[in-house]
Amino acid sequence: MKKSTSTRDHVIFPLHSCIPAFLHSCIPAFLHSCIPAFLHSCIPAFQVHSKSITTWLSSLRYLSCCILLLAGLLLVAHPARAEVKAGDILVIGGGGTDGRDALFVVNPATGQRTILSDFGNAAQGNLVSFISSVAVFRCRSDEHAESASGESGNRNPHRCSDGETMQIFVSDLSTGDSGGALLKVDPNTGHRTLVSDLGQGDIQGFPFFGLAVNAKGEVIANLLREEPPRGTLVRIDPETDARVLVSDLNNSDQGAIDSGRFITDLTIEHSGKILIGTSNIDNFSSAIFRVNPSTGKRRLLSDFTDAAQGPVTDLFFNSGLAIETSKQILVASGVGFLLRVDRKTGQRTILSDFDNPAQGIVAQNIRGVVVEESGKIIVGAVDAVIGETTLFLRVNPKTGKRVVLSDSSNLEQGPPISIPINYLAIVPEDDDADAEDEDEDEDEDEDVD
Repeated sequence: MKKSTSTRDHVIFPLHSCIPAFLHSCIPAFLHSCIPAFLHSCIPAFQVHSKSITTWLSSLRYLSCCILLLAGLLLVAHPARAEVKAGDILVIGGGGTDGRDALFVVNPATGQRTILSDFGNAAQGNLVSFISSVAVFRCRSDEHAESASGESGNRNPHRCSDGETMQIFVSDLSTGDSGGALLKVDPNTGHRTLVSDLGQGDIQGFPFFGLAVNAKGEVIANLLREEPPRGTLVRIDPETDARVLVSDLNNSDQGAIDSGRFITDLTIEHSGKILIGTSNIDNFSSAIFRVNPSTGKRRLLSDFTDAAQGPVTDLFFNSGLAIETSKQILVASGVGFLLRVDRKTGQRTILSDFDNPAQGIVAQNIRGVVVEESGKIIVGAVDAVIGETTLFLRVNPKTGKRVVLSDSSNLEQGPPISIPINYLAIVPEDDDADAEDEDEDEDEDEDVD
């Protein structure tokens, strides 16, 4: 039977207590949907005017610890050795020591999975329970460090140390009561170092799903902040830890305020503008906004409750945003659609329906979207039949047909990812950075007022 696209159909845990819903979903399903179950049951009951993000996240961390103990009985640690190169897919998911998260590298040709950084391995840095996102910055070589005018280009080569070819950043949601952290992962050894303690300083908060690096090598993070609870975009200089508040969803000078709205993911367009996927904890209404990176002003691009713009669906979870080579927008929705969004009109069309077997393997819990150099699309998902197998699917950008790139149940392809994917990133070619700079001013007519 064809599924409904109603946002209300996706509220799957209408229980009075979030803890029974969380445990009821996690234990029988062997942890394959722990965080989604918790979020689906807890967030709708979370009242932004009366409860703090600290209380909510403390509960999340407490319950995560219980689940990690269970997962530790099921998982076996795998050695962390991976050579990261252009085109590789970086994945945050379960599979580390003691049931903690790990940073995987997936080979785009073979689907082979390798653990680069095990967040339960103290030899690689501080132990971390829950990593929300990953982003990668491709360092420019000296010959690409200057613009056509001869002046220093947008990408400052000095942000990368001598010999660095790339920088990998991950956001740690679980560090402390006042905020999380931004970490840097060595692409050769998987060793982790602290970039920014987001529980200290003027701008504090918890880095939720959504992380990107702009053309200058600055990290753009989705920070959940308190007083009042709200979603914000924060720009972080990884060298100095200088932080700038780019856009605050509770700032009426930067756009309309919709109480209960939070950011589910973000990406950066070729022009340098920021796209944010959003949802609402009260009614699951979702939308994509375009944000001016200089002023923080937001403009509605696509309203997912407006049937005139395409299928009505939701972006309640960290679903995935990506930009195609055509500069159109891809977004994975909570009900199992991979949508293409027109970058000018916000019109939505279904590229791939993950409930449609005519387009390939049926899957659910779509998490993460990245675009390869060829234009083909990689998404993370869970096998809809067994419900416990994490898959990486390659989607044809013309037909929407899906083929399996990597199957976690196939141990010949490497260690399994035990929990649905938190986040995906792809290592860009060096030429991708040049193209992004050249298009910097292309969309001036679309600037956010």
